Amino acid sequence: MAEPVRFEAEEIAPQEGGNRGMVAESAPFVASVERLIIRVRSAKLNDQTQMIDNLQAWIDRAMSGGIDVLRDGEQILGTLNANVGEMIHSRTMLRRIVSPMVGLTILTGALAAVTVTVSGVEALFLGTPLEIVFAAIIFGISGSAFAVLLRTVTMQLEYTEKVALFMVGLSRPLVGGVLALAVFALFGAGIISLPLVSDQESTTRVAFLAGSGGSGIFAGQLAMFAFAFAAGISEGFITPRFARGVARVADRVSSATS
Repeated sequence: MAEPVRFEAEEIAPQEGGNRGMVAESAPFVASVERLIIRVRSAKLNDQTQMIDNLQAWIDRAMSGGIDVLRDGEQILGTLNANVGEMIHSRTMLRRIVSPMVGLTILTGALAAVTVTVSGVEALFLGTPLEIVFAAIIFGISGSAFAVLLRTVTMQLEYTEKVALFMVGLSRPLVGGVLALAVFALFGAGIISLPLVSDQESTTRVAFLAGSGGSGIFAGQLAMFAFAFAAGISEGFITPRFARGVARVADRVSSATS
């Protein structure tokens, strides 16, 4: 009686070992396909069910040994990545334009309301007319909004969810405004000094901006606004790199404390 039991155990053990080996070999492939499923779900497409079912079928085939993962896994993943990318790009094209534009439109309306309010108030901000400070912020917001628009029309925004795209158009230009205010402070403190920008009172006025009955804007102020606009544009370069830097620091801190 003991010998048949030992014989059956010897036959089952290699089979279980083979299954474990198959699962281990397919694990990287399965993990990559699962990330694609998460990517499709995050895009929140109306017709995502068929693509998710297709990806799940590839996972089932890999787990059951229906494909040679070691030989064909990379090629299959490349094709699946291309298919998912093309599907998401085609299904989210409209929202990638509309959602940021909605955010920018709301921000523009808010700025218009604040501009009307500020223009009627003779107030100072740290000894500087509030209109000049606010104008510098507006130029920074305009520069960042320009960068957002460029990424929107060229489909360079990596987000696909509507709320995230809306927040890009609404909040990222505000970061450009903060950067413009920082540049304004650097010039005001004399840390950065240019003769044209430093002289805000006696330099030549720009005549073509005078308008009807106006005296025009100082050339130094106009130069300041140009630097503020450039600071706003730089937001599109600074923010992604800053975010990646923060993520790397967080990963290192997490690894050190775990």
